[in-house]
Amino acid sequence: MIATESAASTSSASPLRLRGFRWLFVGRVLSSFGDSLVPLTVVFAALELTGSAVGLGGVLLANRLPVVVATLAGGVLGDVFDRRWVMVAADVWRMASQAVCGGLLLAGQLPLWALIVLQGCAGVGTAVFTPAATGLLPALVPENLLRQANALLGLAANVNKVAAISVAGLLVAGLGSGWALLADAATFAAGALSLLLIGPVTMLSGKRDRRGVLGEMWGGWRHVATTPWLRTLLGYTALLQALVIGPHMLLGPLLARQHYHGAASWAVIGAIQAIGSIAGSALALRLRPSRPLVAAVAASLLMLPYLALFAAAAPLWLVSLAALGFGLQGSYYLATQAWLLQRHVLDQQLARVASCFQLGNLVLVPLSLAAAGPLAEHVDARLLLAAAAVWALASTLVALAAPTIRAHPDAVQPGSGAMSTKRL
Repeated sequence: MIATESAASTSSASPLRLRGFRWLFVGRVLSSFGDSLVPLTVVFAALELTGSAVGLGGVLLANRLPVVVATLAGGVLGDVFDRRWVMVAADVWRMASQAVCGGLLLAGQLPLWALIVLQGCAGVGTAVFTPAATGLLPALVPENLLRQANALLGLAANVNKVAAISVAGLLVAGLGSGWALLADAATFAAGALSLLLIGPVTMLSGKRDRRGVLGEMWGGWRHVATTPWLRTLLGYTALLQALVIGPHMLLGPLLARQHYHGAASWAVIGAIQAIGSIAGSALALRLRPSRPLVAAVAASLLMLPYLALFAAAAPLWLVSLAALGFGLQGSYYLATQAWLLQRHVLDQQLARVASCFQLGNLVLVPLSLAAAGPLAEHVDARLLLAAAAVWALASTLVALAAPTIRAHPDAVQPGSGAMSTKRL
């Protein structure tokens, strides 16, 4: 079984030597390339259909809102059922959603309401897929290679972004948005096939009692609520997503269209961010701070120059240069967060705790998108982005001052019970 293979390979120099992880890696590489095609494609498809911030906000909201609704159920599915099959089903669902959307765009028969519905369907697939993916990795990789595995997955995804954003810009400008969505559908199909090739995966913690969907959801939230560092980290990231990342998702394309050169400029900024993300993933692969949460939260300060320059409508080359730091901090933070969850949370709770973080990170984003669209019609988008930068600075400084962030150890202390019951 895969778990036995992983346990026997603890001396491996790289998780890529493990067959199960290799197939997971291939599938995630293909899927992340397709995913990276979608944001720019959907944003400018929505702007073409509506020409307004309100219409764009509706499409972005449609992609995020189902994640909020379905993500806790996705965590339950990932802890109760075979995580590999949950991920396969989610990939097939997303493949169908994007294939239909792309086909309708190419045929010129896609009304705004259909774009919103289909992107909502794709969001449901993401909500189901992500918690199961977080929970599957520790069953494929031994604990001493787990951090490397997370960093490698992040590194590959961010390398993909550089190529995918460039390809998306060419497709949107030359062939139309539909081709990018069809390419995304094809990558989901390939990702599902690679997951099937992993083979059966053994749950690390064995069988457990099932308490129904609501009981399972409550168990995940209770663990987060009663664990100080999880609770603090979740509050910080949730508000950062809602008040900084969400507004940036909507205001960025608007500012690119108003002050630069539209889709081409937004693609350049996105590509530079992706290069920064590659650096962040490489840093996560190598860096071993004694206080990993402090390092991850402090890295968020690197987003401030980018937000400030973008809000000031600085020259495009300067905004693009600052986007390196924006991309670096995001990928480093996410890789560290995933590793800490996998290392410190019991396997039988891992998908549900991951779903709580996914929900907590995104629960306020739909409200943010819904509010930012109409607000941007009456308030200068640059002023709104400047306000987001002020919040990023203030909240990060408060989080760094929190004792639970400063004191969280790099490894589970003897007697904590987490790792002793987590591994076979």
